[in-house]
Amino acid sequence: MGAIWSWLGYGDQGRTDDPNPVTGLTSRDCYLIKTSWGKVRQKPTENGIALFQLFFKNNPTYQQFFPFRGVPADQLPKNKKLQAHANSVIYAFSSIVDSIDDPDMLASILHRIGESHGPRNITEETFINLKATMIELFTSVFSAKEVEAWKKALTVATDLMVKALNEARNK
Repeated sequence: MGAIWSWLGYGDQGRTDDPNPVTGLTSRDCYLIKTSWGKVRQKPTENGIALFQLFFKNNPTYQQFFPFRGVPADQLPKNKKLQAHANSVIYAFSSIVDSIDDPDMLASILHRIGESHGPRNITEETFINLKATMIELFTSVFSAKEVEAWKKALTVATDLMVKALNEARNK
């Protein structure tokens, strides 16, 4: 029955446009993010590889920061190190999505991710470019409303990860 209501456009009943004071996300945004992420979560390795392929296509120099540097683009999908990292990135985003209703948990996860990338010489620009890549990828598979919710969420996520990245560097 829920599928029928969703198909008819009533899928976000009970969701509000009142933004969370910490994240700025509404309950409708959270709903759209969670339901759309379910599509990605079903095939974590495949979808993670698609993300990295687009990320490296848009930012070829970034491949040097990974253990699969030097692997030709056409061989990346079969590379076990990329597959493992792609899988772990999707799982990390799954934990972010799972905690989207708990701002303290969300902030803690994002802080840990940002902090852990400091020693790897990752820059603020890298996180911003990853956000742009994710939005580009999501635009091809998600609805316009889902993409708008993701834009808001990724802005919050990027800001928190960059803050933690910079704090880690200034220690």
